[in-house]
Amino acid sequence: MPKKSTGQSVQGIAIHVLFWALYVASEYFANLLHMQPGRNLRFLHSTLLTLPTIMVPTYFIAWYVVPRYLKTERWTTFLLWIIGVGVFTFFARIKWAEGINYMQSGEYFKIPVSKLLKNIIRDYAIIALGVCVSILADYRRKQKQNEQLIKARAEAEIQLLKGQLHPHFLFNSLNNIYSLALLKSDQTADSILKLTELLEYLLYHANKEKVVLSKEVQLLENYIALEKLRYGEHLMIESELHLRSDNISVAPLILLPFAENCFKHGGPGQDQLFHIRIYLEATDHKLKFHISNSIKTGRDTATHPGGLGLDNIRQRLTLLYPDRHRLQITGTSAIFEVQLEILFRDGEL
Repeated sequence: MPKKSTGQSVQGIAIHVLFWALYVASEYFANLLHMQPGRNLRFLHSTLLTLPTIMVPTYFIAWYVVPRYLKTERWTTFLLWIIGVGVFTFFARIKWAEGINYMQSGEYFKIPVSKLLKNIIRDYAIIALGVCVSILADYRRKQKQNEQLIKARAEAEIQLLKGQLHPHFLFNSLNNIYSLALLKSDQTADSILKLTELLEYLLYHANKEKVVLSKEVQLLENYIALEKLRYGEHLMIESELHLRSDNISVAPLILLPFAENCFKHGGPGQDQLFHIRIYLEATDHKLKFHISNSIKTGRDTATHPGGLGLDNIRQRLTLLYPDRHRLQITGTSAIFEVQLEILFRDGEL
């Protein structure tokens, strides 16, 4: 069980003190009109002395009976404890009142049960209220803990997915450079420079919670430029990018996996050209991203719907934008297409 900070302990004590102070105040003002002149302080003194008969059963039920029997659904035992505490409180209240009267008057006399019956019922109500407040506070505390655990788990999963993405991306890029090196291409040096720029992004931006969308678009363009060095004139890129605002932020590495998937699983079609079409439109409220690629002739998209990259991005989108994104992936024998929409919350820019 995590330790409470000093601030939390002080706040908890303050709430308890406030609860019982409100009870004493309500008792005092509720009986103020019925008091005889000059008995105000004596009544207040009696009320304060009576507090233990209410506080003890309240905390006993809240801190012992509820955790052991109510939360474990041992209903019969729980009800027996409630009845037992109620009977004990009933007789303890009478004896306590007799003791207070003796302290104040110096004489002992027995108090009839009927005289304190109304007070006993009211005491039960206060005890029940105190226990309910304690249960609600405990529920809220556990709810916050669950929210923190869910958030921590989501963040851990996101970091794990990022860790899967980086090696995947590097593997594809290094394969591209290796192919150029085998061909002794003059573009090998340029491709290494482009890869350096991409690695710089991964090093300084990929671990951030949010990045400016224009940086993601630049990463996408650098990656495509690297692939152009590999495919040359056989690669036909059609892109249409519309950024309506310079302040739009998204989670990093949202767009790159879709481009990676195009080059890993796509290829030249029947016209011997590798076609890729990209459309992006971003406003303060929505991101629309469409990307499609031609399928290499003879490749079966049913058995190659995408690889680790798409599985990765599906999970990340679910964690980062729950109920605020739509991802549609379709494929035929000639074309593979991805359509993504993300809705931004107010103040998410």
